[in-house]
Order: sequence, then structure tokens, then C-alpha cells
Amino acid sequence: MTATPMRGVFAVSTTPFSSDGTQDLDMYGRSVERVLEAGVDGLLALGATGEALALDEAEREAQIRHLVEVVDGRVPVVVGCMAYRPEDMSAMISSSARWGASAAMVTPSFYGGLGAGDAVAALTPVLERSELPVLVYNNPHSTGTDLLPEDLVALLEHDSMWAVKETSGEATRVRELRAALGTDVQIFVGADGLALEGFTQGASGWVAASAWLTPARCVDLWAAAASGDWSRAVSLWDGLAGPLGQIESDPAFISLIKRALGELGLPQGPVRTPLPTATDEAVSALVDTLKSLGDRH
Repeated sequence: MTATPMRGVFAVSTTPFSSDGTQDLDMYGRSVERVLEAGVDGLLALGATGEALALDEAEREAQIRHLVEVVDGRVPVVVGCMAYRPEDMSAMISSSARWGASAAMVTPSFYGGLGAGDAVAALTPVLERSELPVLVYNNPHSTGTDLLPEDLVALLEHDSMWAVKETSGEATRVRELRAALGTDVQIFVGADGLALEGFTQGASGWVAASAWLTPARCVDLWAAAASGDWSRAVSLWDGLAGPLGQIESDPAFISLIKRALGELGLPQGPVRTPLPTATDEAVSALVDTLKSLGDRH
């Protein structure tokens, strides 16, 4: 369905909120320009990091319309379309297409304890009806369903099947996905702590919440790996692994990213309840680590 492959680093956005609890779309636009300036290859909005499940339909529409306007065709825009019912996912995809999105991201229906076969069966009509290329997000930690390579093969018959975001944490999964799905489907690393490992196994890129926080470092790492400069990639990874570990080990990681950005001059506001708020100590430690890197952004 995509004329040219969409690859590289896709920054996963937060949703900035003002002090009165409404979306801060002006700050959102500034944050988007920052990651675009750093050279990211795409944006992913309304994922878990974007607190998508805490937004209503009007807020979703306002955010995506603003994002599409700010991006103005410079990079692809992927919209998270996660829902329990397949028909709700399809409705979200249709809305996202109408608002100007380039692609959609879906997950297996969460909370239902679906086996992989049932999850694929639920996703099948979504891909059949989709008006956009689809990124299937394998996130067993959140959905309770681990889509193995052999499960995802069944979705290849649908033209809308564009990519997989792999976040199981299994060290060899990217290689296994590449072997099972071939080269027509893009495989993105979704577990930030395994980014370099995924790149060595033939990943198409990186869908990264960390790229919203430290985009230049993420872009540089991908560029080194994509060009085969593994010595430079390992050197960059040695610096980046520290802050990624701080983020991934914190259950309040969404708040941690938002608060750290605030300390760096891009206030994102609080997270919406019931998400937890990062501690002052965690924020201070992460900001100190980022500053020690001498990041160019």
C-alpha cells in the first residue's frame, strides 16, 4: 500500500497539557519542530506515551490535525488506533485518514486475554478495511498477547500490512520476524533498550519514545547502524544506553519523559490520572545524564 518504504527513526510523541488540563497544541507544535530539526524520519502520535486512552475524540482530532499541519508532508505521520473492538479500530483509522495521517498503528485487543490466533482473527477485518498502511504493534506486556512471527504471517495477505513494531523484549525476535515476513514488511524496534541489537538483526528502524526526548542521539545511532558503521554505533549506544535504562526501568516513564523535557525547556505539563507521576529524584537523575551527553538537541 506504501509506494516507498517508510523506515528509520519514528519519534513517539507525548501529549502536552496546559495548567488548566487542556491540550497545549502550541507546545506540541514546538516539540514536533524540535524532533524534525533533529532529523527524525517520522512521527507516531496517540500511542501509550501520548496518553491516547485518556483523550476524547475531539482531542484526538485536534491533535492529529495540528500535527499534520505542522509536519506539512515533511515526514510520515502514524496515528495510534488502539481499541478493544475491531470496529472501533476501523473507525479510528478512517478518522485518521480523513485528518491526513500517513499510516495507523493497531494492537491486539487488550485486557481480553486473547490467544494469538484470536488476536490475529480480530485484526484481520481491521486490515481488510483499512484505508491506511497498518503498523501492527506487538506489545505483550500491555496487551497480554505475544504475536509470534508465525502468527503475523497470516496478515501478509492484506495489502495494508505495512510494518510490525516489536516490543516483546525477546533478544532474537527481530531476526525471526525478518526471516518469517521477508523484506516487504518493515520491522521496527519498539523496545528502546534493544535498539542496537535489533539493528544488527535487520530492523527497518526504530519507533522510539526516547526519540521525543533525545532525538539527535537516536537519529545518529540509526544512521551509523544503517550505514554499517558499527564501531560508531556501539560508541553512540554506550552513551545512550544509560538514559534509556533510566526511562525503561521507571513505571512512571511517561511522566519522566514529560518532566525531563520540561527541565530542558519544553514543558509538557502533567500526565492525566491514573498515570503515576515521576519522582523528583528520577527526573533529576535523567536530566543530569542527558546533560552529560552533550546532546546537540
